[in-house]
Amino acid sequence: MLFHLLRSGTIAVAFASLICLFSGCGDSSDAGYEPTKGSNRSDIPAFAISHNPARQAVVGPDACATCHEDAVADWKKSHHAKANRPVSIEHDRGAFTPARYVEESGVTYELAENNGKFELRVLKEGESPLVYDLVGVIGYTPLRQYLAELPGNKFQTISATYDVIEDRWLDVYAGQDRMPGEWGHWTGQGMNWNSNCAYCHTTEYQKGFNFESNSYDPNWIQQGIACAECHTGLEDHIAEAQSENYTSKPIPDKVHTIQNCATCHSRRDQLTADAYKFGDAYDDHFTLSLPDQPDLYHPDGQIIDEDFVYGSFQMSRMAHAGVSCMDCHNPHTLEHILPVENNMLCMRCHEAGGTMEAPIIKPTEHSFHPAGSTGNRCVECHMPQTTYMQIDDRADHGFHSPDPLMTQELGIPNACSKCHSDESVDWAVEYAEKWYGEKLAQSRQRQRARAIAAAYAMEPEGMPALLAVAEGEEIPAWRATYAGLLASYLPNIEVVTHLKTLLDDESALVRGRAVRSLGQMPENKAVIIDKLGDNSHSVRIAASMALASQGLDVPDAQVAEEWQNYIDFNMDRPQSLLLMANKAARDRNPADVQKYVVRAVLLDSLNPEMYHQAAILLSSAGMNDPAARYLNTGWELAPENPMFPYSLGLLAAEAGDLERAAGYLEETVAMEPQFYRAWYNLSLAYRQLNRMEDAQRAERKSQGL
Repeated sequence: MLFHLLRSGTIAVAFASLICLFSGCGDSSDAGYEPTKGSNRSDIPAFAISHNPARQAVVGPDACATCHEDAVADWKKSHHAKANRPVSIEHDRGAFTPARYVEESGVTYELAENNGKFELRVLKEGESPLVYDLVGVIGYTPLRQYLAELPGNKFQTISATYDVIEDRWLDVYAGQDRMPGEWGHWTGQGMNWNSNCAYCHTTEYQKGFNFESNSYDPNWIQQGIACAECHTGLEDHIAEAQSENYTSKPIPDKVHTIQNCATCHSRRDQLTADAYKFGDAYDDHFTLSLPDQPDLYHPDGQIIDEDFVYGSFQMSRMAHAGVSCMDCHNPHTLEHILPVENNMLCMRCHEAGGTMEAPIIKPTEHSFHPAGSTGNRCVECHMPQTTYMQIDDRADHGFHSPDPLMTQELGIPNACSKCHSDESVDWAVEYAEKWYGEKLAQSRQRQRARAIAAAYAMEPEGMPALLAVAEGEEIPAWRATYAGLLASYLPNIEVVTHLKTLLDDESALVRGRAVRSLGQMPENKAVIIDKLGDNSHSVRIAASMALASQGLDVPDAQVAEEWQNYIDFNMDRPQSLLLMANKAARDRNPADVQKYVVRAVLLDSLNPEMYHQAAILLSSAGMNDPAARYLNTGWELAPENPMFPYSLGLLAAEAGDLERAAGYLEETVAMEPQFYRAWYNLSLAYRQLNRMEDAQRAERKSQGL
């Protein structure tokens, strides 16, 4: 053949991107999200308080309160206890009376009560209203997200959200114009409660997704986060506690306590259908998202997107020094154990005689702000807040030092300018350099920021900068971040050598990122296969992913079963569907290729890249006509993307239509004159068409001449 559309490297890069991208997914009405015109439906079960009341009675809060009355009383006041519930007249009528209206993406949402039920009505001029039942609630304060019930036991978090404090409704994604069929539209998989929210809002949740019926059979013992979610083995504990000779057990160690909290308070990929149990390794159930994925964090590690604390904390010096969640938070109320307003919580460690051998800090001398002022408050400088969903302020747990120079250089926010909003960045730089200049200049934080920013921009100097900052890095989360980012600089031999040294790192997080990066090069097959024997489930999954992206089966039967279980659990996400389509293509099963590709595209039908990946897989299975249709659809969605005419040119060439191939490739290089591979392919087409002068010109262009 003249051209080969399917390249294992292309698939590897695509799937590596999709691992990060599809932390939530999108769906369209064609995938079973058709609204109903009324609110009386019997085909979907009620949004139950519990699917197993008998078990709830044994391990629920009431059973624990016999001995732990104070802890249960604290818990009842917490956001954990109120994390999820069915709607109720008592708690929700005020939000819907009178009817409220929100404008969003060209439609009007009406939120209203109807005969004791609460409804979302989508109003669009000239069309009949679409009516959805609202059956559940996520959250307590400052906002409440309501859940719409859709066919297939699918519960969707609507984007119109109730502001409890101001008694108003607002669009939490105002200005983004999320459209039906798009990943993040409220009817899409990215806003699906079953897949993205329920694990951390209910107790002992089981997703129960069925691919063939495209439906869920979810199960939980209690809405909200109750005792059994954090304290596993309660049945045995309660039975022992009722015995005559019971003695209390020691307090759990910090490492397991942090990892227990992290199962929900982290942005991560879930690897297993099995529930995490206290004492398990976090990395055996989840893979943590880090700044090697752009747009989650700023280059210095400050939060951008909703990262849910644990990733930031793991990148901090505080975590590295041994600080745990419960050193600052009461585990049942979730409140601080000491006030932060007067620095008592922080000074618990950072004063003479403090705990954990922390460096001694005198706040007024350190901050250059007077006692009692906002600028003298530790958390204002080292834990600045970012607002999510319009009104939800969350503190950064990376404990960074404010660095206005990085705002000036790289656009990274700094706490000084957040507070002194009436002053210029230059003003903030002047004071920060005067007070902390030498310390900031020598800080690893600044070195990281510059190196990671260069890597995000794909600048050549990013590679030596990453290797330099990786030298002597003590914090595993940062070593893993560098390993992930260095993949962009492969096959550079220095990068390969460095990544291979990380394959035996003490941290599973680091080993997994090294495997993921090295797995993009087929010549590393042997070292990837070797990591199938790693003692961490997350590393074995990373190795399996690398082999699958190269079109290879997992040779170890036990690990192959783990890998298939991971895919099966995530079959409601495009990542798994595309992997299954790739496997079906290798197995020469075109019907399954098409089945998986169609479902994957439906999950994010306004994303051009989905159509490009679908076309690659269809072409690899010999289905060039549907591949061309997908490419044309993707091109309509992204008319400025030269990959679509380029791929259409390759398909036309494979079909022997060289005139059409040349036309597509000419359009490609007109859109992107430095697309050297396209110029090379065009020169080959011209030669086949006996257009030698054009072929020579295109060949020179392919060499940058």
